[in-house]
Amino acid sequence: MTNSSTTPTTPKTPSLTGSLPSWESVLAVVAHPDDESFGLGAVLDGFVQAGATVSVLCLTQGEASRLGAPGPDLSRMRAMELQNAARQLGVASAVLRTYPDGALAQVNPTTLAAEVLRELDVRPVEGIVVFDPTGVSSHPDHTAASKVALDAAAQRDLPVLGWTLPMPVAEQLNDEFGTAFVGHGYDDVDLVVLVDRERQRMASLAHASQAVPTSVLWRRLELLGDLEYLRWLRHAKSPAAIPAALPATVAESPGPMPTEVQTMRVQWQADDRFDIRVRSHAITVDQPAEVGGDDLGPTPTELFVASLASCVGFYARRYLRRHHIDPAGLEVTTRFQMGAKPARVAVVDMEISLTAELPLDRHAGLLAQAAHCTVHNSITHTPDIAIRLASAN
Repeated sequence: MTNSSTTPTTPKTPSLTGSLPSWESVLAVVAHPDDESFGLGAVLDGFVQAGATVSVLCLTQGEASRLGAPGPDLSRMRAMELQNAARQLGVASAVLRTYPDGALAQVNPTTLAAEVLRELDVRPVEGIVVFDPTGVSSHPDHTAASKVALDAAAQRDLPVLGWTLPMPVAEQLNDEFGTAFVGHGYDDVDLVVLVDRERQRMASLAHASQAVPTSVLWRRLELLGDLEYLRWLRHAKSPAAIPAALPATVAESPGPMPTEVQTMRVQWQADDRFDIRVRSHAITVDQPAEVGGDDLGPTPTELFVASLASCVGFYARRYLRRHHIDPAGLEVTTRFQMGAKPARVAVVDMEISLTAELPLDRHAGLLAQAAHCTVHNSITHTPDIAIRLASAN
């Protein structure tokens, strides 16, 4: 352990590399009461602030903790602490199970996975958050909880994010405290996200039996600053896995992408005019008169920008609805600029306006939700596009 008179410098951290996924509902699966706050607190708060409904499944009562007298009294205390911490984080539901603390790895994995599946049946979610499979602190209970969550996610085809530490922070903590934290190199981290620690600290303090002043927790939060590190442990199946013969034009909607392939047809009508058939709808695109068209509809490029703007509006409306904010006057004013070599849309500037005044603490959440609309995600995560000639009949 490093001499207490020495003040190690904070390890250098990389810049932001992403943001939390725009899941509307999230399940955190953890081993002990306090894992949801000490470890995942800032991440879960980030989801809550973005408008997601967050629930927690904790598999043990933490009765084997070295802090406090083990036994029924400690179990009851930690159960109450979990509920208090959940309220601080804005967690909608915190379910506590009674599997043996310190021996979770000895429980039948199928039994534990069934607990996760039961929660998914009660509260269907869009994504799961767990500790990294290393356990982060090398605790075997953490590893066991993450493994069964991944097993359940595979059965329901759900994505899973794993919370981890960057290697420099893990090494610094191990040097100072003689701990066994396991970190990952920056190249192995998928998301570095900006977080607010205030609610995490309040939730951690709610675990009064564990959040002692000498806890390594406080040093870890200091070293991490306002960044958290996440790895994709599992992606849900996506249309990208469909064979290359997939038609080049796949229908898009501003809502969640269906798992089945969708098809739209673009049919030439006359001159520069085409009709786009999307399910039972028809959209006409044309060119302005000054470039040889009849100006009977927007250009394909304008339609592209319009799809982005309308998708942003759709997601903004969904955020407002979730937080009971009047969407009257909701408008997305969009300006775009073309670029050359190659010809493309080079700049898009969007401004969201409302008639109602949006509370300051909701600004970041609304913008985060809008930035994760399906069209925007499709631009920032480039889809596989195939263009081919149809076979002659």
